[in-house]
Amino acid sequence: MAIDPSVGLLPQRRGSGERAGTGGASFGALLRRHRLAAGLSQEALAERAGLSARAISALEHGERRAPYRATVQALAAALGLTGPERAALEDAVSRSRSPRAAPEPAPNPLPSSPTPFVDRTAEREAALKLLRGDGVRLLTLTGPGGVGKTRLALEVARDLQEDGGAPFPDGVWFVDLAPLRGPECVLDAIAHTLHLHEHERQPLPVALRAHLRASRCLLVLDNFEHLLAAAAQLADLLAACPGLKLLATSRSRLRLRWEHSLPLPPLAVPDATAVHTTEALAAAPAVALFVERARASNPAFALTAANGPAVAALCRHLEGLPLALELAASRAGVLTPAEMLAWAERRLPVLGWDAPDVPARQRSLGATLAWSYVLLPATEQALLRRLAVFAGGWTGAAAEAVTGARELGLDPLEGLTRLSDASLAHARPPPGGRGSGCLRRCGSSRWSGCRRAANERRSSAGTPPTSGPWPSGCGRSCGGPAGRRPWPRRRRSGPTSGRR
Repeated sequence: MAIDPSVGLLPQRRGSGERAGTGGASFGALLRRHRLAAGLSQEALAERAGLSARAISALEHGERRAPYRATVQALAAALGLTGPERAALEDAVSRSRSPRAAPEPAPNPLPSSPTPFVDRTAEREAALKLLRGDGVRLLTLTGPGGVGKTRLALEVARDLQEDGGAPFPDGVWFVDLAPLRGPECVLDAIAHTLHLHEHERQPLPVALRAHLRASRCLLVLDNFEHLLAAAAQLADLLAACPGLKLLATSRSRLRLRWEHSLPLPPLAVPDATAVHTTEALAAAPAVALFVERARASNPAFALTAANGPAVAALCRHLEGLPLALELAASRAGVLTPAEMLAWAERRLPVLGWDAPDVPARQRSLGATLAWSYVLLPATEQALLRRLAVFAGGWTGAAAEAVTGARELGLDPLEGLTRLSDASLAHARPPPGGRGSGCLRRCGSSRWSGCRRAANERRSSAGTPPTSGPWPSGCGRSCGGPAGRRPWPRRRRSGPTSGRR
């Protein structure tokens, strides 16, 4: 049996809902009795409950049965039912469900994933623990573009769907925000996913709050980074709807008091100082993803003792970033791992593919960096361009001296914090040294058109410059076209704080 999305109910043949189970009034009969006793028309009850008049009619006439728990609660509240009357209405729903009926399908099937899920055990368990607990209402999976936020969110959502209705008896709903043009569209997108419609006498935001107020559900809000201005609307929903929880994916934190953030690092890579067997290499998450995607491009590809060291070196060079690994693996039909490594060392920023089912912003590392960059305010863009002169990291004093943050109207600490919130800088290396350095190298190449920036980059491995910040306007000239000159090799000496 399929769900009628306009009312969130299971269809039933006309007339079969007059009596349900072995005795007692049906849900439809009870609903009609209470509505008439309250002196309400179907339209008036629908407006109070945040439903459509058609939904009320279908319930009363037995055309639909087994409404969702949130629907029953909304109707009971609209009718002012308490105690035994409310319990009787809820009991009628239980009787209307046939014990032989097929399980009710999920109200919002989650999108299928085109690739297998590669090990994210620690992050997956952490997210599930937070969302199953009572203390977290908004969890944001953060990280740079291409790190796998959407993929993890979908796996967590599937785990919660398979919990048998607990802790979200009213469903887990996936809302794709990537196509939205502006923050004013966010509530409309949520309402559309929940199959809510605007009434003439009830604006959509009011109907949405009324629907969610009686619900215990999880909304998965995917790709929120370009809609941060809508964060306050989410705060209003959370305040009004105590049973609502949100799982967001975003390159930037939402900066709400409700928010708990779970940064997602790249995949673990093989240790360069250890000797690995082929089996040990295959167990490394970054290698496992690369091999799986390489086989998709070249079924004959196999990890061997001969190519294992090159595969490990490639994964380390790409620092375990899933998008970078997939882009490299797409060349497995024409390049060996050693050739991929040499090619990536020269052409990393333009490493890309033309897959039509991949968003344009994720078809190359340069494109994914550009998407993060254009979402920044102009002052933070300038700060990021100036930070690109550092080859391996920086101290706070060096960053302040070289970037001239105050000249840009930014407090240095606040500016660095905002870049960290946008997953474009790290206060310290993530566990195991996993960072997003390959994106930094793309940025260095993209912004190396300024001769002064190149000179500063060459001297950044020594003591911080003492001649003060760059002259006004220098940052604006650092946005040269990608690939004008190669990025510098990482320096292995000199003081650094580990910021990336």
